[in-house]
Amino acid sequence: MARSHFARAAAAFANAGLILAALLAALSAIVLAGCAAPLPTTELPPARFIAPVPEFPGLRDYRGIFDFRIGATGLDQAGVADLAKEAQIDFIIPGDRIEPGSSDYGIPGFTSTILFIAGGAFESGGGRIIGVNLHEPIHPDLSTADLISAIRDQGGLAIAAQPAKFTNPADFALADGIEVYNQRDTWLEQSPAALYLRAIFTNTDKFLASLDVRPDVNLAFYDRIAAGARVTMLAGLGAPDDLTVLGSKVGTTPQLMLFYTTHLLARERDQEPLVEALKLGHSYVSFDFLGYVGQFTFFAQTADANTGSKALMGDEVRFAPGMTLKAELPDAADRIAMYQNGAEVASAENARNLEFAPKSAGAYRIEAYRGGHMWILSNPVYVR
Repeated sequence: MARSHFARAAAAFANAGLILAALLAALSAIVLAGCAAPLPTTELPPARFIAPVPEFPGLRDYRGIFDFRIGATGLDQAGVADLAKEAQIDFIIPGDRIEPGSSDYGIPGFTSTILFIAGGAFESGGGRIIGVNLHEPIHPDLSTADLISAIRDQGGLAIAAQPAKFTNPADFALADGIEVYNQRDTWLEQSPAALYLRAIFTNTDKFLASLDVRPDVNLAFYDRIAAGARVTMLAGLGAPDDLTVLGSKVGTTPQLMLFYTTHLLARERDQEPLVEALKLGHSYVSFDFLGYVGQFTFFAQTADANTGSKALMGDEVRFAPGMTLKAELPDAADRIAMYQNGAEVASAENARNLEFAPKSAGAYRIEAYRGGHMWILSNPVYVR
């Protein structure tokens, strides 16, 4: 009898072991499904094709990365350029923290086929000011307003990052642009445990989707300022995390280069025209893991479609009867919304175009969504 009880116990123990082994095998399968293919499924063209901007044939649509912290990658500029080439990136603007008195803004010009525009970040007023097109050292003890002036004095642009963290929002009111989204900031706002579990149980696309969160607070800051002044909207990439999950990594530089890009609409791929496009707000952001974006436009059409003038996003145009605001997407979005000074005024479902006749002045911009996540964010057309 004792032996019978012992045999049954042994059998039960063996069965439990088999169940545990099966569970571990299932978990391993999930892990492999989620992490073995590290790159998102962005469908890049066979080779980089720089498309003309719809309705503006004199301009080209250049894909790039803004506020990229090269130092956090462990690579030199040539190594970053190699990865950027694989991701069909045209330009990179660094956002590494600048030490007091330093002028290490990266090496401007072409590294391999990638154009680098000198830049770096300064901690100021509780937030960060990113200088673009810098050449000379900047004194470390300047107020935010004086820092912005010092950046402009050497022909640079000043972009305010982390706007909600500034002690006084008036400190960055004179900035040329506002970084409304940053992958690294979004990552740090989330629970490490939740990030780790998502990395285990989801694939790369779904993991990145959890970081594609509408930046409500920053957009509210932006819309208040843009209602009265021209200011460029940007998204910065920040630094890779390289989170290791059961032998695989997530949040890597190659993944993030395919996550989303900043587009500058310029005459040619050279430093001066790209910096000019950034200053003018001839720019938009695309989250390419939801669908590759090679070209997009948002503009105002005045009077007759054949004889009237067009104003590209970032431009100012005087309000006039018969004006139409038009957004043209490369493919259908689940939802397109148009905002006037932060308030939604028009929308379309399952569409690739949106038209709206404005009734009053304001800063009008576009948000397009797929699967409930941001796909395209445009700069405004300023109707005055």
